[in-house]
Amino acid sequence: MKILLLMAVLVAPFAAHAGVTADDIMTEAKADCTSFDNGTVTAAPDAVTQVDLTGDGTPETVVDWGKLSCSTMASAWGGTGGSMISVLIGDTRSDYMALGWKVVDFGGPVLLLQVHGAECGGTGSDPCVDAEVWNGQAMLSVRAVGGDEDSQPVQEDAPAADSDP
Repeated sequence: MKILLLMAVLVAPFAAHAGVTADDIMTEAKADCTSFDNGTVTAAPDAVTQVDLTGDGTPETVVDWGKLSCSTMASAWGGTGGSMISVLIGDTRSDYMALGWKVVDFGGPVLLLQVHGAECGGTGSDPCVDAEVWNGQAMLSVRAVGGDEDSQPVQEDAPAADSDP
């Protein structure tokens, strides 16, 4: 249940966790599911995917929580904003909320995340994509780190000269 609340309020990347493996994530999912009426987890064959995200030719791990199901919770790890996507690069885990994902080559691997339309200033049904790239230490995006568009300064237009103050 705590994951549902967390997913409902956060849409930017979650904090990175050091030293986590795909097995650790599956253990986490099983514990969450078991904690709710002793449920059991089923994973689709593509829940854990190996793909090169750093450009070094060695595959990294992506765990798509949307490909996991819990027998006692219909929407255990997802909702209208998507599902958590855990990206494991070396000892670093980064979590994102996404409706879907894919990797494209744009002079190197780029992780594209289909995200909720509100992330682009629209509504949930509006198309919106975030692009993430590895810089050798962390995944980078054009998003403000630790914030959203509402935390950015806004410059007000000066009042017209002929208007009353």
